[in-house]
Amino acid sequence: MATLQKGLPPGPKGKGISGNLAEIGPRRVDFFLNLAQTYGPVASFRAGWWRLYLISDPDLIQQVLVTDARFYRKHFGARNFKPLLGNGLVTSEGDFWLAQRRLLQPAFLKAKILSYAPVMTEFAEAMLTEWKPGQSVDISLEFSALTSAIALKTLFGLDEHVDRKEIDASLRTAVELLGNRLDMPMQFPIWLPTPANIRLNRALRELFRLVDGFIAAKEAAPLGNDLLSTMIAAQHEDGTRMSMQQLRDEAMTLYLAGHETTALSLTWSWYLLSQNPGVEKTLTEEWRRVLGGRAAEADDIAALPYTAAVINEAMRLYPPVYVIGREATSDLELGGYRVKKGYTILMSQWVSHRDPKYFPEPERFLPERWLDGLATRLPKFAYYPFGGGQRLCIGVHFALMEAIILLATVGQKYRFTLDPDAVIDVMPQITMPPKYGMPATLERR
Repeated sequence: MATLQKGLPPGPKGKGISGNLAEIGPRRVDFFLNLAQTYGPVASFRAGWWRLYLISDPDLIQQVLVTDARFYRKHFGARNFKPLLGNGLVTSEGDFWLAQRRLLQPAFLKAKILSYAPVMTEFAEAMLTEWKPGQSVDISLEFSALTSAIALKTLFGLDEHVDRKEIDASLRTAVELLGNRLDMPMQFPIWLPTPANIRLNRALRELFRLVDGFIAAKEAAPLGNDLLSTMIAAQHEDGTRMSMQQLRDEAMTLYLAGHETTALSLTWSWYLLSQNPGVEKTLTEEWRRVLGGRAAEADDIAALPYTAAVINEAMRLYPPVYVIGREATSDLELGGYRVKKGYTILMSQWVSHRDPKYFPEPERFLPERWLDGLATRLPKFAYYPFGGGQRLCIGVHFALMEAIILLATVGQKYRFTLDPDAVIDVMPQITMPPKYGMPATLERR
């Protein structure tokens, strides 16, 4: 073990019970970035009773997520979403998580993922038929609706469903209210009938009612090609299958992760393109050369390297998930400092992806940086929009294929002009949507 430094890593002093909560504020990504730039690769702060370290060195991140992974569990921020996600892949731990991961892995094999590409193209083209030149839209809502419809089809086998808006409204309410709890020095149990808890529990009940209905209907019908059918049919080594509760937990997890992250990648891509016409010109030239106006398909992805680079660069600057946390389950060493049992380690993609050591001119939108094999030269945890280690996002290939297909299919038909009065800011929750939406006007190419 390395020689341990005395005391805590450097960092701002907290005040009273709340610690540094007032400094963290609603735009916590600024706090994280300033913390790393001011105090270095291991910094310390306090949020209420919790002691947290923020680490930004790729080797230290690898130590937490890979080398010492067995000595950590998901932190309080992830556990905070258990009322919504139950014991799904994002929140479960240990042997149960491993068994579930192995059970779900066949649903995300390459051949299975590729079979969903036509659904993505079909739904994108259906959305385009409803758009009109000059129409005012909120880009974030449009792409959230599109990826939600795709997720419902690929996950539950449902076509555009009358319940989709109810699901998304209840989901947004639950995510927002659960996220708000993280900013409270003291949290009331969710069974206590506060106004916020009443709204939260109402949203959760509605979500679970709808999802349980989808699962029951699927179990009563012939199984199809959707992910839910695969999960229902999957068996553990002892021949047992997932319970209704497990199916719901994994369905909720995959639905949230499966549509929200891609919608955000597309939303922030279009925002960055609207601010960088030179990049947009290069991108449309690639589409014209490779696709010639037709919709993108899975077989086209290898021939669209600049499109992939745009997505990679958008996820660098605006990672859909901006922070990962782990809580130590025993006393450990990290970067020369003692990590006591119960301490939380945070790793922020927002911070890591802005390290000038690996990304010169880190605030500039430069997709070209990805065209010369940068991804193969970077340390493993200099760029990690989908996490890493054994808990790398199970749907990473699905998400990347979807983002490229949708960006190219939609982008050949329309461009977006951001409203001149639009206020663009981030709203860090479990993901990172635009705080005030993304209002724009549609223009046909």
